[in-house]
Amino acid sequence: MRGILLIVSAVALVSCSKASPTYTLYRNSALYPSLRVHWATFDANDSGGGTGTYNQENCNYAADLLNKNVLALNDGVATLRFWCDLGAYKS
Repeated sequence: MRGILLIVSAVALVSCSKASPTYTLYRNSALYPSLRVHWATFDANDSGGGTGTYNQENCNYAADLLNKNVLALNDGVATLRFWCDLGAYKS
């Protein structure tokens, strides 16, 4: 009986843990720098373990890699840029 109570308590604690907030990855356009284009949504239900939240860290990591690729493919000229915003996609 104690084992079942312990398992139920552990499941309840895990399910009550705070979910990571959603982050959205956007990009602009080489032709329209003020344009905001949805690229990806990071909404995993994981609290993470680093300096930020799981979704924030992954979104920033993806944006950093994509920005570096743009620079590498365009001889150091940023023709477009990627960035993350807190929250779900907004047009």
